[in-house]
Amino acid sequence: MKAFIKKLFNPLLAWLLDYLARSCSSMPLPRKQRLAQLLTLFAWRLIGLRRREIIASLQLHLELTQPEAEKLGEKVYRHFLLNAFEMAALAYISREDLLARINIEGREHLDTAMARNNGAIIVSGHFGLWEMMPHWLAVNGYPVCTVVRRQNNPHVDAWMENMRRRLGGKTTDSGFGIREILRSLRRGEILALMVDQDNGKQGIFVPFFKRYASAPTGPAQLSLKTGAPIVPLFMFPDYNGRHLFKIYPPVYPEDYSNDILGQQQITACYTSLLEKLVKQQPQDWFWLHRRWKTQPADAPDNPWARLVTDN
Repeated sequence: MKAFIKKLFNPLLAWLLDYLARSCSSMPLPRKQRLAQLLTLFAWRLIGLRRREIIASLQLHLELTQPEAEKLGEKVYRHFLLNAFEMAALAYISREDLLARINIEGREHLDTAMARNNGAIIVSGHFGLWEMMPHWLAVNGYPVCTVVRRQNNPHVDAWMENMRRRLGGKTTDSGFGIREILRSLRRGEILALMVDQDNGKQGIFVPFFKRYASAPTGPAQLSLKTGAPIVPLFMFPDYNGRHLFKIYPPVYPEDYSNDILGQQQITACYTSLLEKLVKQQPQDWFWLHRRWKTQPADAPDNPWARLVTDN
């Protein structure tokens, strides 16, 4: 019976996602804002989805009072939903419409990194309109491949794959083969990675707000191995004008030692940039994720954990 219900539910969820995306592609902004507000009232106030955890994180890391954290937490939900509507519309909007919605700043940083002919590793987080950046790059002729986590629902996963590829981008899953990645970088291509989710006991531990966080090992290790610069980039929502796609100066691997300390320092460098941006616009980061779930004490055999616990 459970398998039968799942068989019915999975395609239905994908259909609902597609219906929302199609609607969002032409829905006026005031209607999107009202829908986001309605869903926020339901999820935040009535169900209280991760409400306690979000409030506690906001209090600790942003040093807010409980009333301030509650107010900001509701705003986080509302902004996440509004941004999700905008990103879902990527399944239907045209290239011209995409370009018309975005201003670019710092493009020269990516071009400088690419000119070295080692490829580039672009890193970002679940901040603002993260799904729109690979689309903009692909439309503007950059050979970009995004590393994604596959969805448990195969119908939703297929929908996401189509959305991410429809304007020319490529994807590979987070279990990618190292040979494939090395070949891609050596061809001068761009590898896109999200770097702000808990990476468990095997991650690189770096400071992030008031605690350590486990970050992915891939960006720093690949950069040091191939010479590919790491380029941080983020997209800031602006629903009264055009969204700002901002590209930051590259992190060059030759500036760091080719060992675990260098890997940690590289990871800490772009993580500190994300922290700065989240402090400026906390409503646009995905506070729902359990970012600090794994701590160095949880991974005593991890060499990056020992770097911070032994000091």
